[in-house]
Formats: sequence, C-alpha cells, structure tokens
Amino acid sequence: MPGMEFDNIDKELLRILQENADLTYSELGRKLGISPSTVYMRVKRLKERGIIKRIVAEVDPEVLGYRLRSLVFITIDIKNYNKVVEELLTIPQVKVVYDITGEWAFALEVLVKDHKELSELLDRIGSINGVQHTSTAVVLRVIKEDRKVLPV
Repeated sequence: MPGMEFDNIDKELLRILQENADLTYSELGRKLGISPSTVYMRVKRLKERGIIKRIVAEVDPEVLGYRLRSLVFITIDIKNYNKVVEELLTIPQVKVVYDITGEWAFALEVLVKDHKELSELLDRIGSINGVQHTSTAVVLRVIKEDRKVLPV
C-alpha cells in the first residue's frame, strides 16, 4: 500500500523473514536487537496491514516429482470470463493465473510431473467453455525466481 511507513526494524524483519521464515521470535529478536514479544507484535501488525500475506514453506517441486513447468497463454470469449476463471481456479496443476494485456487474456504457470500429464491438462483447459485458443511454452530452466519484495 503506497505511503505506508516502515522503520528500519520493519524493513530488516521483512528481509530476514523472506530469507528464512522458520526462525523463532527469539532468534528474530536476537538478530534485530529487540525482544521476542516485540517481534511478535511487529509480525502481527504487518499481517494485519496485509503486508505479510502468509508465511509458508517453499517446497522444491522437482524433489516431489513435478519436473515439468510450463506457461500456458489463453484467449477466451470475454462473455465467459468469470466461468473460465472459476474453472481455472479448480485445477490443482495451475499454480498461477495472471489476467494480462495484449493478445492473450491469461497467462498461467502450470506444474506437472511429465509430458503426458501436461497433454491431459492442456486438453482440460482447452475444453473449458469460453477458451478459444491456447499456446504453451515449456520452461527449460529457471534462471531467476525471486519473490522477495521490500519496502522502499
């Protein structure tokens, strides 16, 4: 949210949590030079303000057998926008749905185990009422993937 005030402790707390959210409040307090209860209150406030959406474990998909990541671009009949979105949200292999500008209506990031599962997934997406066309790009390697965001 533009205009939010962050002091240096908030900024450092966010930086540390984005590197390792597994630290206890005591460990965070030692790193920040504040008490664990103060860390707790700051984290709680950052959550209440919507700055910290959630704290989760980052899992390596390849270790769990999901070896194929792809980007799927979709054009749709705009009259079916809401129905297409609703259906996309029910598909577990669809990890990200972006509503985008330009030639395509949506860009999806999908994660599957193999080419067979990708083919079945593309058939499912293509059969959604309102989907007109898809184009798929298989990700060969991830060169940079950084979800960290710090206040300016």
